[in-house]
Amino acid sequence: MAPSHPVRVGAASAVLALALVGCGGSGGNDEGDGAWSYTTAFGNTVALDEAPRTLVVDAYSAAALWDYGIRPAGVYGYGLSNGLGLGTADPSTMTVVGTDATFGTETAASLGADLVVGYSSEEDPTSWIWWDSAQAQQINAVAPFLGIDPSSTLDMTLDQYRSLAESLGGDTDGPAIEEQRAAYEDAKERVRRAVAAAPDLTILPLNASADGVYLGTPELTVLGLLSELGVRLAGPPTDGPRATVSWENVAQYPADIVLEYPASREVLATAPVYGSLPGVEAGQVIDWDDKRPNTYGEYADWLTRFAETVERSAKVT
Repeated sequence: MAPSHPVRVGAASAVLALALVGCGGSGGNDEGDGAWSYTTAFGNTVALDEAPRTLVVDAYSAAALWDYGIRPAGVYGYGLSNGLGLGTADPSTMTVVGTDATFGTETAASLGADLVVGYSSEEDPTSWIWWDSAQAQQINAVAPFLGIDPSSTLDMTLDQYRSLAESLGGDTDGPAIEEQRAAYEDAKERVRRAVAAAPDLTILPLNASADGVYLGTPELTVLGLLSELGVRLAGPPTDGPRATVSWENVAQYPADIVLEYPASREVLATAPVYGSLPGVEAGQVIDWDDKRPNTYGEYADWLTRFAETVERSAKVT
């Protein structure tokens, strides 16, 4: 069993950490007695007698908080088994509390967890999205749950993690993180310029499995950002985050650039229709993932690669 790891690193003091306020939520020490509280993007407040020192977080939260110097004691959730959700976070320094939809309540208790962090929803911000109410109650009996809203814009999601890290005493203004934030803003602007220079290009966000073909929509955070930057997404109108179509109908949505979901590659390799899509035939393909680690550095890298793809792509539809 790995020992508990302190949440805070560096020279930031608890008193200063608790006085900080961010965009995605707020943390404070209004009573001046060491008590800690944080108001989430959902509007609910998580309060503790003292600043949390032993965090258990989902993989995507581990990635987001790691860049600020926050070192969780335990990690759980999706994106952990394959490592895709962890970003630069080192899993060897954290106890695995559960993978995918599982969560080891006893393991979290044995770590002495005093705060659990993960994606949540407005329906119940005190629960991880994939827990039922009974499981959420059991886990909250061990340590309160603090929910991150992943359904907001990407900028707002990044702000939520920065605000939480700030309240925990993380380094949110150091040279390294400021460099990553600047690179992220530069990458967004490069995408905006590339799209403006080629306004006729259309992009198809494709995800496929043995069960069907799914086309992403702007309701998915990363695609919402691309839409804000002027990208024209191909696909049928729908009210949800993705549209389900048959392979026979994919060709109805011609696109000059195809966004290829990494987990789809085995299916795509055996799908004749996929190879005949104009963007694929032209080699104008880039990966995409709506579950990418929420860090400035991660998105700066991907947006730069996306901009490069747009810059070198031709109109083929």
